[in-house]
Amino acid sequence: MARLSTETIPELAKFDETDSQIPLNGAQRTARGISPGTSGGALGEEGSMEPPVRHLPIPRSMMRPAREVELTLARLDPHLVAIHELDPQAVSQFSRLAISLISGAARQTMKRVMMTSAHHGEGRTCVILNLAAALARARQRVLVIDTDLRRPSVGRLLGIDSEIGLAEAVALGMQPEQAITRIMPSDFHVMLTRGQVENSAELLASHNFKRLLSELDACYDFILFDSAPLLSSADASLLSLLTTSTLLVVRPGATSTAEMSRSISLLSEETFFGVVMNRVNA
Repeated sequence: MARLSTETIPELAKFDETDSQIPLNGAQRTARGISPGTSGGALGEEGSMEPPVRHLPIPRSMMRPAREVELTLARLDPHLVAIHELDPQAVSQFSRLAISLISGAARQTMKRVMMTSAHHGEGRTCVILNLAAALARARQRVLVIDTDLRRPSVGRLLGIDSEIGLAEAVALGMQPEQAITRIMPSDFHVMLTRGQVENSAELLASHNFKRLLSELDACYDFILFDSAPLLSSADASLLSLLTTSTLLVVRPGATSTAEMSRSISLLSEETFFGVVMNRVNA
C-alpha cells in the first residue's frame, strides 16, 4: 500500500513519495526490446528472419463533451491555484501529486480515484480540481465527477453551471458526453451535480451509474470522484466499491487524529493510496 507522507508544508496540499522519473509534460514510456528469434519475427524456410510486423499505436478514445466553458478569474475560487497559476509554490505541490498518481498508475490500476475526507470543510473539492488541472498539464485525459450528492460544490468553485448533471444522466440513461463540460484553458472535463440528490445511495448503486462509468473508462486516463465525507455519509463507502484507489484529504485543525484514524479504518487497505495534508502553514 503506497503512502503519501504528511510532512508540514505551505498552503493547500503537500505530500511526498519516492521520486518519479516521469516528467510533467507527459509520461515517457520506454519500448520493450524484442530478442531475435522470439516474438519479434518468425524464421522462414531458408532460415532467414522475417522482418517484424510493425503495429501502429492504438489511438486513444476521446470524449467529446457537449459543452465547453472558458473559465474567468473573477468567478473562479481563489484556492484553485493550479488553474490560474498565481502561486508557483502551491502549483508545484499539485504537480508532484499528479506525478505520483501517474507513477502509481504505471504499477497498479488507478484509473478511478476517489477523493474523500472525514468531514466537510477540509478543502477536498479544491484539492481535486487543482489535481485535475495538474494532471491535464501532464497530458493526461482527466474527468472530475461531483459525487458529493448532498452538498455538490464543483460547479460553484469553478463558477459554472450545467443544465444536465450526473443525476439527470443516470436517471435518463443519457450518453455521458451530454453531461460533461470541457474546462478551458486547463483542458480537463467535469460532470457536475446540479443540486442536492435525495436518493444518493440509490443513484450510486444503480445499473445506469455503473454503465456510465464503464463507458467513461475507455476515454480517460484518470476519473476523479469528489466524494461525500466518510464520517457523515455512507455514500463514500458505496463509491469505494466502484473505484480503484482512494486519497484522503486532511486539514490540520479540522480533523483530529482519532477522526483521521477512524476514516482510514473505513477504507480498503488494498485501494488506499495515501493522505493529502491541505492548507498547512509552513
